[in-house]
Amino acid sequence: MFRRLFPRLVLLLGGVLIVATLLGLFLLQLATREISVQYTARSFATKVVAADALLQQPDRAAADARLYALGIERRADKPPLPPPLLPFHRDMQKELSVLLPQRSLAVVELPQPMLWIAAEHAADGWVGVPLLSLRGPLRVSTVLTLLSALLLVFGAAAWYVRSLVEPLHQLVEAAPGLFAGAPAPALPGHVASEIAELAGALDRAAADTRAAAEERQLLLAGLSHDMRAPLARLALALELLDGGDPAIRAGMAADVGEIDAIIEQFIAFVRDGRDEPGRQVDLGALIDEALAAQASAGRTWQRTGTIPASLYAKPLALRRALDNLLENAVRHGVMPFEIELHALPDGAVIDVRDRGPGVATEALAELGRPFYRADRARTTPGSGLGLATAARIAAWHGGALELRNRDGGGFEAKLRLRAARA
Repeated sequence: MFRRLFPRLVLLLGGVLIVATLLGLFLLQLATREISVQYTARSFATKVVAADALLQQPDRAAADARLYALGIERRADKPPLPPPLLPFHRDMQKELSVLLPQRSLAVVELPQPMLWIAAEHAADGWVGVPLLSLRGPLRVSTVLTLLSALLLVFGAAAWYVRSLVEPLHQLVEAAPGLFAGAPAPALPGHVASEIAELAGALDRAAADTRAAAEERQLLLAGLSHDMRAPLARLALALELLDGGDPAIRAGMAADVGEIDAIIEQFIAFVRDGRDEPGRQVDLGALIDEALAAQASAGRTWQRTGTIPASLYAKPLALRRALDNLLENAVRHGVMPFEIELHALPDGAVIDVRDRGPGVATEALAELGRPFYRADRARTTPGSGLGLATAARIAAWHGGALELRNRDGGGFEAKLRLRAARA
C-alpha cells in the first residue's frame, strides 16, 4: 500500500509501539489484578468497620454527618442489588464476603460503583461505600502517554528518514547527469555510510563514463581530421575537373557533402554538450534563430506558444538538438510543420510536429537509439544519430525526448528540458 520509505517506517514504528503498549498494559493488569482486588477489599472492610463504629455513637445526627463527610450513604431499607458484571467487581465481592462473613453485601455498578452492605445491627439499615475507581484516570493517562509516545516516535522517524531520503533524492535528481558522466553531487557529512558508498560507486561509474567518452571524442576527432582532408581534396578536384558528365559530377559532390555531414553527426553525438559552459538561455530567441535558418533554406514553419521561457542550459548543445528535430521533421514529414514552446515551473517543453506518415508502432520504442533508422531501406540520407543526439542532450538537461504519432496522422517530438546544473 505504501511504497515510500517514510510512511513504511512510521507505520512500522507506530504499530510496534502500540502493540508493545497494549501488551505491557495487559501484562501489568495480569500481574497486579489479584493484589489490587485484595487491597481494595481490605480498604472497603476498613471503611465498613469505621461506619459500624460511627453508627454505635449515641449522637445519631453527628454520626450521619460524619458518614456523609466520608461519602458513605445510609438507608433504612435494602437497595436493589443486581449482580456485578465486571470481573474485577465480582472478584472484589467474593473477597469481601471472606473478610466480612455473615454480612449481606453486594457491589452495585449503576448509577455509580458502590458497595452496599447490611449494617452490623439490623436497625441501622444498609451502608453504601462508594468505589473510587482509578480505571477512568488510568485510561486517560494511558491514552495520553500512548499519543505522546507516538508523536515522539513519528517526529524521530521523520527526522531520521529525512536524513536518509534527502541524499537519495539528490542522487535521483543527478541520475541523468551521472549517466552522461557528470560527477556525483556532494552529500551532507552526516549521511549513512551505505548511502555514501553508493554515491562513491556512482561517482566512479560516472568517471569511467567520462573517460570512455573522452576516448571516443579523441578517436572521432582524429578520424574526422584524417577523413576530412582527403574529402576536401576530392571536392577541390571535382571543382577543377574539366569535362565529364555534369550530373555525375553533381552526384559525386553531393556524396562528398553527405559523407562530411555524417562525420559531423558522429562528432555531435559524442560531444553532447557536457564540456560546454552553461548560461541563462532565452528559449524563444533560440527557436527564432533555428526557424530563421530553416526559412533561409526555403522551409516554412508555424510557431505557437510565444510565452517567454528561459532556463540555465548549454545553448550550443540545445541548438544542435533543436536543429536535429527540425531536420528530422522536414526529412520524414509533410507540411504543415509546427513548433510550440511550453513553459513549466522547473523547465520547458518544445513540441516539433508534422503531418507526415508517422512511424510504425513497433518502431516507436526504438526511435532515439543510436544508428537506428525507421527507414530500413536507407533511401533517405542520414546516419540515425539525429534523434539519439537530441535524446542525449535532453538527458544532460535533466529531461527526455518523447516521440509519438499524432492523432489524425503525423509525428510529434517533445523535447522536455529542466534547468541544467550550474
